[in-house]
Amino acid sequence: MLSELQITKLERFFYVLDFDRNGIIEKEDFIGIAENLCILWRIREGEEKYEEIQKRFEDGWNHFNLFVNNNDGKANWDHWIHFAEEVIVNGDEEIFTQYVDEFVGEIFDNFDADNDGYINLDEYIDLLVGYRIEVRFAAKSFRKLDRNHDDLISRGELIRAVKEFFRSDDPDAAGNWLFGRAVLSD
Repeated sequence: MLSELQITKLERFFYVLDFDRNGIIEKEDFIGIAENLCILWRIREGEEKYEEIQKRFEDGWNHFNLFVNNNDGKANWDHWIHFAEEVIVNGDEEIFTQYVDEFVGEIFDNFDADNDGYINLDEYIDLLVGYRIEVRFAAKSFRKLDRNHDDLISRGELIRAVKEFFRSDDPDAAGNWLFGRAVLSD
């Protein structure tokens, strides 16, 4: 059974993915995120990079839809919370690890702009802006996720944060800061 904190975090992530805020996660939400990033990065429709970003987010949708295993191509709150509880929070460790690895891989594919294998503060802010997450707490969130304080988030640090975000019931876990302001912070 999910704790109150876990439900709150899963709700936060649901609304991160529900880009148009209509209560349903669908392909159009992933395309909206891609379009938002193209605007942020000043990439115009018709450019090769634009098409590449659109394709990456369509692929992201396909992976998400495959994991949620929803045949109608839409995930409402009930679909999401059932999937999250059964697969992400309480599911098989191997499937969870695959989900986390793919999720972290997509973040690096999309936001490691300089391809150095790390997410720096500017790239993290792009992630927040791209997903329309309030950036007011970006610096504090980044510091929490950067556990070794080298001003970079490594793949290992991000994997740990994602695992904590989804599975930890500790209100002080650094992973609670993954999507900006901590879930239960002041």
